[in-house]
Amino acid sequence: MIKQYEDIHFPIPLPDAIDAIKIKMEEKGLKNKDLVGKIGTKGYVSALLNKRKPLTLELAKFFHNELRIPAEVLLA
Repeated sequence: MIKQYEDIHFPIPLPDAIDAIKIKMEEKGLKNKDLVGKIGTKGYVSALLNKRKPLTLELAKFFHNELRIPAEVLLA
């Protein structure tokens, strides 16, 4: 009953998708250069992680599969 009340009145927002990616990369010891070739060029990886490029559905699937980030976080 308390959890239901808290969920309604004090919801915890989902984290930003890019921030979640950065956190998972840090946890796994990955650097930006580790994504080069898997998702694009060095410039594209940098632009994506600095929020200058949008996170596409294809990239969301990649990060979901590779970093085990929940889909609802990536697609929010």
